[in-house]
Amino acid sequence: MIIITGASDGLGKQVAKLYKEAGKKVVNISRHESEYADVNICVSLQIGKEIKEAADKIRAIDEPLEALINCAGVWSNQKMGEITEEEIDRLLSTNVKSQILLVSNLWERIIKDGTDVVNVASTIGLKGIVSEAVYGASKWAVRGFSQNLLVEFKGKPNRVISFCPSGFKTKFFEKTGDDKTADGSVWMKVEDVALALKQALDLPKNMEVSEIVIARK
Repeated sequence: MIIITGASDGLGKQVAKLYKEAGKKVVNISRHESEYADVNICVSLQIGKEIKEAADKIRAIDEPLEALINCAGVWSNQKMGEITEEEIDRLLSTNVKSQILLVSNLWERIIKDGTDVVNVASTIGLKGIVSEAVYGASKWAVRGFSQNLLVEFKGKPNRVISFCPSGFKTKFFEKTGDDKTADGSVWMKVEDVALALKQALDLPKNMEVSEIVIARK
């Protein structure tokens, strides 16, 4: 089975669609249900207790865990001088804490099943962008977590991919009331980005692409 966080919308939804079409059992973890999931675990990924509840439900499913894809994330564009503690907590909880806690809570199962882990970061995790300090910091942290997993998985069949796409067209930015993708001409298609992610996971298990950076032309 394939576990996808945030499969109710955006990139996660498109990845879930691809795996559903491929005949895989898809489990969605997010606040809302996904039409492409066989199992929906509706929790808040900002809350540690609910992340643990989700992990408990996954462990109760008697089926090998092929991949865990951490797609869930939120965006922020607070300017320096205007950054709030609440915004820092919101982004770090969703973008960073959820990934670390979910992997940690499922660790024994991940090792037992040889599960691959994909952590969705961003190209902002490799550079800086004005007014996106909090978002950028969260994505640098995601890349750091992925690097640590490379060490944790050494000598094991598990693979980790730090997946760093540039901007693509979804409702991701609309939710903040500031849709950067209104001019769709310069933004990648979410369907193409999802396919790139799946293709990396579909490589033979003896091939590990530890980091993928996809910049839009």
